Amino acid sequence: MVLRGIQENFRLPTLGPLLMNLREDLLNGKGFILFKRFPASQWSLHKSAVAYMGLGTYLGYFVSQNGRGHVLGHVKDVGEDAAQIDKVRIYRTTARQFFHVDDCDIVGLLCVHKAMEGGESDIVSVHHVWNVLQRERPDVAELFTQPIWYWDRKGETSRGQEEWIKSCVFYIENGGRERVYMKWDPYFIRSLSRFSDKGLIPALSQQQVGAMKVLEEICQRLALHMILEVGDIQFLSNAHVLHARTAYTDYPPPEPRRHLMRLWLSTPETEGGWALPMPDSREKKRGGVQVDDTPPRAPLDAE
Repeated sequence: MVLRGIQENFRLPTLGPLLMNLREDLLNGKGFILFKRFPASQWSLHKSAVAYMGLGTYLGYFVSQNGRGHVLGHVKDVGEDAAQIDKVRIYRTTARQFFHVDDCDIVGLLCVHKAMEGGESDIVSVHHVWNVLQRERPDVAELFTQPIWYWDRKGETSRGQEEWIKSCVFYIENGGRERVYMKWDPYFIRSLSRFSDKGLIPALSQQQVGAMKVLEEICQRLALHMILEVGDIQFLSNAHVLHARTAYTDYPPPEPRRHLMRLWLSTPETEGGWALPMPDSREKKRGGVQVDDTPPRAPLDAE
């Protein structure tokens, strides 16, 4: 496998083969892994980040998480206004995150500091959600297969690109396996009202708004609830697992804020990843956020 070439700087002769087996389980099995007792409370942030990213090289290729090109994200409250959903990425606030998938194949979260209250994790199988939708609300399931859904890029574009993309929510995987694949994040749909108010794109219909509520309710009903302790690492496949987070409250200063390190990883079709209906499905670094080609700004995520 080509991945082996990027593991040479982080050799794990004992754990490495296990990680490769877990990669298969992520992609084609249950879709999630929870590692316990990573020594995040004993190590510095730098040492923890190096080791964490080293583990990630056995699962996929790093991809950009924002327009600045950051490949190690810091999920923490930086004081931004969660109500400004057209400008703010919700992971940088204390607000609830509804069920969604990230724009990568595998997402990893390493808990460095816990919140005083909340910030708990929920995950649910895309296939389970789809089967329940088909059984209980086939009208909603059908609506999600139509290419009528617009997604906000929140300004993370290159010159000449539109501020949005248009697609379906549910797809069928290319090739012979034909598994159900999902693209979803309600915050990136609701934030487009600044364009629909100007008539640049259609506003959400009543049917679409209702479908979004139905989907969230089904996800909550079927979800597995998890509380990440310091030193826990959660890896999820975005191809067939949705995830969410409850709102949270941080400890007052001088206690540290809730802090998770995040990895976005790609698993190209040529190396065992899903055959996605995307033009970059065979690329090593498929997915991720388009990197802005303007001069770099201060790395706010790296606080």
